[in-house]
Amino acid sequence: MIVEAALALTAERGLDGWSMRDLTARLDTSLSVIYHHVGDRQRVCAAVIDRIFGEIDMDLGEADWRKLLQGILSQIIEHFSGYRGTATWLLRNGPQTEELLPSLDAGMTRMLEAGWGDEAAIAYSVAFNTCLGMIALGDQRASDAGEQGMAGLQSLLASHPDAGPGAQEMLRMVRQYVGSPEERDAAHREQCRYALERTLDGMAARLEVIRKASL
Repeated sequence: MIVEAALALTAERGLDGWSMRDLTARLDTSLSVIYHHVGDRQRVCAAVIDRIFGEIDMDLGEADWRKLLQGILSQIIEHFSGYRGTATWLLRNGPQTEELLPSLDAGMTRMLEAGWGDEAAIAYSVAFNTCLGMIALGDQRASDAGEQGMAGLQSLLASHPDAGPGAQEMLRMVRQYVGSPEERDAAHREQCRYALERTLDGMAARLEVIRKASL
């Protein structure tokens, strides 16, 4: 019940948008009860992250390393984008969650089988953290919707007298981030997926270099 209440607060306000006092009020209980059953706020946040991972239905039987990573990380993009602040927490604290271990182990195993060798762990981490960083960037944009955010950039690009074709093309993209919340969310998820695919492209090219060097 404690973790479910914290998860609901995170969906409503973001992970940094609620306090332990808010959690006790939601549950009509005391801090001592939460500390006894789960722990301090850091442990509650870790349990929230673990619960989100537990909601993801991942197919870990894929034999191809790229397809497996694409599936795992696409699911992370879809789920963690709905809980503002959770990607930032993971970047700051690392993947301290039991629910993440099976997907991490499967991804790393496929990469080792594919020939990544000693670069497997760092390559996997780069792909994982790239996705988290893109999600965190979207969270920041969502909380910075004023004149200094994307709306400010749109105004600058649209009104600057020296704006040429390059600026106009950037303006086309920026406009997706100043529409309705649904439009902004869709645009951000698409950007996350694009970053994932280009990261995997680079990893595939690097794997070819590793394989050729081992011949």
